[in-house]
Amino acid sequence: MDVLLSIPEKSALFALMLFVEEASNTDIREEYGFTIDKKVRDRLVGLGFVSARKAKELRGAFVHELTDDGWRQCRAELTAKTPAGVQKPYRLLFGLARALDRHLTRSRLEMADFFAPDDSTPAPAPVDPAGEVRAAYESLASRPGAWVSLAQLRDALSHLSREEVDAALVRLDLEPSTYLIPEANQKMLSEAERDAAVHVGGEDKHLLSIDHA
Repeated sequence: MDVLLSIPEKSALFALMLFVEEASNTDIREEYGFTIDKKVRDRLVGLGFVSARKAKELRGAFVHELTDDGWRQCRAELTAKTPAGVQKPYRLLFGLARALDRHLTRSRLEMADFFAPDDSTPAPAPVDPAGEVRAAYESLASRPGAWVSLAQLRDALSHLSREEVDAALVRLDLEPSTYLIPEANQKMLSEAERDAAVHVGGEDKHLLSIDHA
């Protein structure tokens, strides 16, 4: 379909092409310094190039995304000649678009091969329960080697599951500088302290000591 688009309409398509996924006007303004106004949005939606919806999570603001036809139109726009009378920055952009089209053609690449969602966000660091137990112990102990209640320790590690903490304690107990012992006076234990115990070596252990945390 041969469609003559205005510069704002082309800009909207290219911005959404670069975002790849849904983008709000706030996203577009922060990244590229303009927004998709109602007139442009209505025309692109009417042509079937863009889908738009009001996002409840954005208090009813519109979010936009290219349709399959929109992606095809973007590829066609890469080959467009520079319109007469456009400003110099736009001339550069039209030239860059044609250069990109030549690269895609020579490399036999599709748009989906070149444009992909930004996955540059660093992956979350793997959880190290044993290291977190050590760090929590260090924050609770008055000095290295001091005894710390497992009830206090578990409270400080509430983001970890009980299984993760138990496994870390059992692992640390194998190290020569780590000690797990039962409370000598069992009658003094609260219900929370009894529940926080870890069963090691056939008995419940309630206190932890690490000489070099």
